[in-house]
Amino acid sequence: MTQEGSGPSPNPEEAVERALHRERERRRQSLLVARRRDLFLRAALVGVVAGLVGVLFQWSLFGAESFARWLRELLSSWGFLGAVSLAGVGACAGGASAWMTRRYNPAAAGSGIPNLKAVLLQLRPIKWKSLLPVKFFGGVLAIGGGMSLGREGPTVQMGGAVGAMLADLLRAPKRGRRQLIASGAGAGLAAAFNAPLAGFVFVLEELQREMSALTYGMALTAAVAGDIVVRYLVGQLPSFSIKNYPTPPLTALPAYVLVGVLCGLVAVLFNHMIVNGRSWLTSFRVPGEWLPWIVGGIAGLVLWFLPDAAGGGHFTAERILRGEVNGVGLILAIFVVKFLLTGLSYAAGVPGGIFAPMLVLGSLIGLAVGKLSGLAFPLLGTVPAAFAVVGMAAFFAGSVRAPLTGIVLILEMTQNYEQLLPLLLASLIAYFIADTMSKPVYDALLEKELNTSGIVVEESDPVLFHVAVEVGSRMDGSKVKELGLPQGVLLVSIRRHGQEIIPKGDTRILAGDEVAFIAAGSKLEEVQTVREAATAEG
Repeated sequence: MTQEGSGPSPNPEEAVERALHRERERRRQSLLVARRRDLFLRAALVGVVAGLVGVLFQWSLFGAESFARWLRELLSSWGFLGAVSLAGVGACAGGASAWMTRRYNPAAAGSGIPNLKAVLLQLRPIKWKSLLPVKFFGGVLAIGGGMSLGREGPTVQMGGAVGAMLADLLRAPKRGRRQLIASGAGAGLAAAFNAPLAGFVFVLEELQREMSALTYGMALTAAVAGDIVVRYLVGQLPSFSIKNYPTPPLTALPAYVLVGVLCGLVAVLFNHMIVNGRSWLTSFRVPGEWLPWIVGGIAGLVLWFLPDAAGGGHFTAERILRGEVNGVGLILAIFVVKFLLTGLSYAAGVPGGIFAPMLVLGSLIGLAVGKLSGLAFPLLGTVPAAFAVVGMAAFFAGSVRAPLTGIVLILEMTQNYEQLLPLLLASLIAYFIADTMSKPVYDALLEKELNTSGIVVEESDPVLFHVAVEVGSRMDGSKVKELGLPQGVLLVSIRRHGQEIIPKGDTRILAGDEVAFIAAGSKLEEVQTVREAATAEG
């Protein structure tokens, strides 16, 4: 007989079942924490190694470009023969770089970021054993020989290759492999610019485009680890050692609007040139195998006659930001030559990125507007070089369509926070103008590559991938049965506010959900379709 007010006696079997459930849940949580901790440690190791590779690449390029400038000085007394000799050196460097790339790893050609995006979509393999040496030495030859290419794209791709290498060597789980590759790429960008936040944001905004805790935790860990290595070996100064420019007056904002408009328009032309440059040249019957030699020779001549337009452009950007490049005529000459040489260099099919050339072109646009506005409105009291800082971010936003990355990158590179308002304004204007006229440069390059060569997908085990549902996307507010998923792709689970939901046909997907899908090995090309459905349009 039970006491009054007391409930029924608990069923012993139910109590045991509840206890077992709690124990299983505790073990599951412990296992998840242990796995996450393990992946974060691996990401830190990836960041350290990617940072070391980035520093070695930076030192090698500095030595190669310094040697090229020393050689120019040495040959300066030779007159015409000196120019021909320097062109010959550039031709040999470009030819050797292209031969190495074609022979051992064609995926090392160009920036490498479009190829890395294909790897993360599991549309391409990453052969890190050959990619790392080809990208490293091929990039040193091409950029050191005077071609207008940057070190940042190669450093990002090599960082991704480091992630793949350590994922293989450490036998990382399949789910963590993609995050390790992306984290290595972010660490590579952080190492190239001494900008850890930019590397972290680049992973989220350009490579992964999702906000799962695992993705941003590993990306941030790797970027910070890589930057610590860079600061320890290179120093803690920002990439550009410049003085702080004064905060611009609000009356000068129309001039910064003009910077955004011009950068957006020119970025569209730049993207078209980068994407279609090789096709244009081959239409004029320029032999593809001779193109690197020809472009290398042209780069050598540019290095002889207008050195500020040759090479990666770091030295030129520093001169611009320090106010050492004067005269609208000289600014225009450097811009035109740099613009065309960048297109030729990328079309040559050698390892080299377009980050640095974009920053130089943007800084030249900003500097020109700053000079002209200063002449027209001297009472504004603006500093022309401050416009160059804004132009860098605006051009990047217009070309790559990753404005947050560009803004954070320029702030970290220059440590010039007084320009934040005009920098935001110009970047957004450039972004919106370019977005209505062309695709982002890396997306366009990836699309062209896949359309040209066809998607090569090997049969493999099913692949699990996650997407974060954005507000206004096609998935936002849709029921599972309304998604119209591609054949071969299944929705596995929905994570909402830390809780796991097993979906049914009538389950409604909401913005902020992290949705897990599984794709058959022969249907990996459909992954991008699913990601686009979770991304807000326009």
